Amino acid sequence: AETVQLYVHDVKASVERPEKELKAFQKVFLQPGETREVTLTIGTDALSFYDADAHQWRAEAGDFDALIGTASDQLPQRIRFTLK
Repeated sequence: AETVQLYVHDVKASVERPEKELKAFQKVFLQPGETREVTLTIGTDALSFYDADAHQWRAEAGDFDALIGTASDQLPQRIRFTLK
């Protein structure tokens, strides 16, 4: 068994945010030497933070990194994307 994990990093947030936030994961069961494609989907809510001044959740436009791997310290894949 292996767990594929997707973390999100806000490249330039206007508020202090964690370096990476776990947003999706999926456990897969593999035979030795087997590979499998895994699809993880996130929405705008995964990019949001609670704005204490406005008393609501907010997602800011800008660049984000999707960090993908099997553990928080083993994230070999990085995909940059932009929320408009």
